[in-house]
Amino acid sequence: MRITAANRGPDPAELHLLPTLWFRNDWATWIAESNRAAEKPNLRQIAAAAGTSAVAATHSVVGDFVLSCEGEVPLLFTDNTTNHERLFPGQKNESPYVKDGINDCVVQGNQAAVNPEKQGTKVAAHYRVTIAPASRRPGGCA
Repeated sequence: MRITAANRGPDPAELHLLPTLWFRNDWATWIAESNRAAEKPNLRQIAAAAGTSAVAATHSVVGDFVLSCEGEVPLLFTDNTTNHERLFPGQKNESPYVKDGINDCVVQGNQAAVNPEKQGTKVAAHYRVTIAPASRRPGGCA
C-alpha cells in the first residue's frame, strides 16, 4: 500500500498516519462454537532490514505473511476485541489490549493501552510527520 499525505494549507501540519492490519475476530468466546475459529491468529513484530519495521502475520487458514513498513516506525499492537469495560460498565474485557487501544495510545498518550510484547491481532504503524505548506509526503507498507 502506498499512502500520500498532502498539506494544502498555508501552515505546516503535523499528522499521525496509522496504516492498520488486523484479523477479523472469529475466535471470541461469544461466537457460537460452530462458527468459532479453532485457533486465534497472531501478529508480532519481527526483525527487519535497516530502515524498515516488520510484522509477521500467522493465521491457521490464510497462512503466513510479512508486512514491511518504510522507516523504523513504532508498531502499536492490540487485540481486535471490543472494549466491553468502556461500552458496558461492569463487564470485563477479554484482553487488556482492546481494539481502541491504538487510539488511546496516540490521542491520549496512554502507552499501557498497547501491548509492550509487540504482538496481538491488530497492529498499526505509527507514522508521525510534519508536512510543509503546499507539499506532499509519500510513504507506505508492503
